[in-house]
Amino acid sequence: MSVTRSSVFLSAGLAFAGLLTSTLAAAGDSGPSMSQLGQLSIEQLEDLEVTSVAKRPQPLAEAAASVFVITAEDIRRSGALDLAEALRLAPNLEVARINAFTYAISARGFNSPESSNKLLVLIDGRSIYSPLGGTIFWQGIDVPLADIERVEVISGPGGTLYGANAVNGVVNIITKSSADTQGLFVGLGGGTETDGLLIHYGDALPDFGTYRAYLRAFHRNDTDPVSALDTTHDSFNALQGGFRTDGTIGGDTLTLQGDGFYNRVRDSFEKLWGGNLLARWNHPLDDGSSLSVVAYWDLNDRDAPLLQDRLQTYDLQAQHTFSLGDAHQIVWGGEFRVWREALFSQSPFYFAKPWATLTLGNAFAQDDIALTDRLKLTAGVKAEYNSYSGFDILPNLRLAWQPAKDTLFWAAVSRAVRTPSRIDRELIAPGFLLPAPNFRSEKLTAFEAGYRGEIFPKLSLSISGYYNDYNDLRSDQYWLVGNALTVQLQNHLNATTYGAEIWGTYTPLEWWRLRAGFNSFQRSLSLDANTNDLAESQTAGQDPPYQAQLRSEMNLGTDWELDLDLRHVAHVKAPQLVSLFPQIYQTAVTVPSYTEADARIGWHFAPNFVLSVEGLNLLHNRHIEFNDPASYPPRYIKRSFFVNLRAAL
Repeated sequence: MSVTRSSVFLSAGLAFAGLLTSTLAAAGDSGPSMSQLGQLSIEQLEDLEVTSVAKRPQPLAEAAASVFVITAEDIRRSGALDLAEALRLAPNLEVARINAFTYAISARGFNSPESSNKLLVLIDGRSIYSPLGGTIFWQGIDVPLADIERVEVISGPGGTLYGANAVNGVVNIITKSSADTQGLFVGLGGGTETDGLLIHYGDALPDFGTYRAYLRAFHRNDTDPVSALDTTHDSFNALQGGFRTDGTIGGDTLTLQGDGFYNRVRDSFEKLWGGNLLARWNHPLDDGSSLSVVAYWDLNDRDAPLLQDRLQTYDLQAQHTFSLGDAHQIVWGGEFRVWREALFSQSPFYFAKPWATLTLGNAFAQDDIALTDRLKLTAGVKAEYNSYSGFDILPNLRLAWQPAKDTLFWAAVSRAVRTPSRIDRELIAPGFLLPAPNFRSEKLTAFEAGYRGEIFPKLSLSISGYYNDYNDLRSDQYWLVGNALTVQLQNHLNATTYGAEIWGTYTPLEWWRLRAGFNSFQRSLSLDANTNDLAESQTAGQDPPYQAQLRSEMNLGTDWELDLDLRHVAHVKAPQLVSLFPQIYQTAVTVPSYTEADARIGWHFAPNFVLSVEGLNLLHNRHIEFNDPASYPPRYIKRSFFVNLRAAL
């Protein structure tokens, strides 16, 4: 960030603080102050409702899955400046920042910006999974952090409820109702690396309900290149605005929301812009059941030096939830989705069909069966059709035993698939890469078990273990005739992975909370008989064998907060492909293990008014978090500081 930009942001912040101080003093105690939004107790954490595990509200204490909930208060006190950074709070995710604008994020392995294709991310029910590469473009995804109610992070398959591509996990981002964001909110900050501004305003809509509208601007400075050959600048600018309305018509509830955005990376001249509209209708029925319908449209236009991609998504979902006697809680429904894409790439790669229309349709049903007061069986299945691989059947079976209100043991077996992407089927490089019209879905059979409970009143613990068996993973079949190398993507790679996820919360004092997390991961790969693989076995994810984190949150009196984060990530080996692709992988380096710390101090110096100072990556001047030269050259992530002002009226 330039000195001029810093001065502008800080001067504006001080002037705005002075203006709001007098306004807030006049406002008095008209609403709950930020200082009153304290930490949740162990009991309150267990009573949190989640919707992602069963597609209906249920207490976290009864959810038979490895699920971690990031609350709005967690996000506020984390010092995170964007959604991807906030996801570091989840101990069951791998989060690695690559450069100023790109992240690699996954659950249970296979992490890469281009091949992390086994994680499904939803924003209020809207999928942001791209059919181009089967990945998620994190640089084009942003949600104002102050508008997030919670993030439910499930590690493990979710295919029965969410369909194909919910293979290793589901991240469900749930934003606040506009009724909970009334009045004016301003967040303004600047620092050595990042500047940001968020303004949203909410009010009543006569005879309907409430609304809010927001505007967000964001800038992040360059990261440092690892290689002297890398002379690019990767600073990143983003602008986004949107709205949400919530209300009632008769006895029904209706939500309408939308966003528009424009992002740009400096040197690559990569631009990403688009928008979305979503409508949700909930109708209670006379028998106590409920019907919900969600429809959305999404546009993403990506303009990069070697790729121009315009993708439109149309989606319609319906769901019916009801009880059958006292023993059955049933949810069933269906979905239909259409993707329309115009895709143009430059030599040496191009696509067999620049224009494509892809469809997806599914129907599912799941029954939560109370076998006894303490024993519950969940059985579900989804049948899904897509344009590339035809029909897939995705079953799920879970058993939950709750010997006490605050103790849960669970086990599950399930099946999930990752459907082919356009890159899998249609990417061509004349004389080198052949199209792959017979590429099939990747398949997973997963076995999981876990425990969640309150050890004693001040300590809660969650432990999960898993064993995953993958078949028909993407492989690079190659033929060498003379000096000519020909490659085709096929499904001859198989894998087994296993690991554990542990996290807990300890509240030694009313004003002090400690949270710790750990996950381990191991993987082995094999090829089908009489097949080969050029590179996929080396590049299909770069995953540390373990990660650990420790977080401390302290309320120092009524006005001060002190939050500390410590994380350790084990080393990640570089792809061993320099001999095959020297121009690409000559910059490949092993990512060393690293330990980093973040700190935040917050001051509530007026009702609804918080000033905080945050330091990120404090233990080292800079470090590397990820290295995949085929996607992006490795960059150093630097130590940074940030001053943040938040005000709510």
